Amino acid sequence: MPLIPDARVLYAQAFREHFAAPAFNVCNLEMAQGAVEAAEAEQAPIILQTYPGDLAHGGTPLASLLRRVAEESSTPVALHLDHGEGLEMISGRLREMYSSLMFDGSHLELEENIRQTRLLADVVHAFSASLEGEIGLFGGDHGSVVFTDPEEAERFVSESGADTLAVSVGSEHHQHSRLDLARLEDIAGRTGHPLVLHGGSGIHPDDVKAATGMGVVKINIGHAISVAMNEGAREALDSGLDHYAMLKVMRGKVREKAVEKIRLMGAAGTAGLAPI
Repeated sequence: MPLIPDARVLYAQAFREHFAAPAFNVCNLEMAQGAVEAAEAEQAPIILQTYPGDLAHGGTPLASLLRRVAEESSTPVALHLDHGEGLEMISGRLREMYSSLMFDGSHLELEENIRQTRLLADVVHAFSASLEGEIGLFGGDHGSVVFTDPEEAERFVSESGADTLAVSVGSEHHQHSRLDLARLEDIAGRTGHPLVLHGGSGIHPDDVKAATGMGVVKINIGHAISVAMNEGAREALDSGLDHYAMLKVMRGKVREKAVEKIRLMGAAGTAGLAPI
């Protein structure tokens, strides 16, 4: 099954069927292969996403590699830009056939965030792709945690043109967390819109399952598979394996963790439902 050309199809399916597509931050071949192998084993649609740091590391060759891995997958795979910084970065990924892109305007005042997101939504939609916006902060490398205001979320959805909205309701980059499910339910009720959670690696499993029933269609997973890959490298080094065997162990560890997240988000067995 080919690369998903327009991720809005996937998000609509996830919203309708009450599951979340796991979005795996990947920066090399082994991470991408491990995630796709997990998707194929579980018959699940997934997202391979690159953060600006991943792009700084791998650039255009990385994007080309990920596109090829996605095109050769037997299950639907979307490419997503995580925490996009503006028109130049977003337009570059559009040229590389990304079907989902994020503009991170969370550091801006609400009015300016809406204005810039609206402009970028027009560009992204002209390429038949999906735009993700954000209100609130998820901590980690992006400053302190700032919870999303439900009223601001309602206005943002109605005015920004974003297809999905990343909301801060308790998850935090690189940390174990519990969600403020009442806040999430309020946002979901006010917006009726597909929602996204960042910092998904450490969200309590019970909260993940609850979130998929409240319109969360995408949950970002970065730290968990990075840790898994590093564990594989350490095991291989301790065992004295050569570099080919080491890379195989690393890929296997990523695959195991990706399977766990796919099942937790209710995405297993849904690949056949996504029209491509």
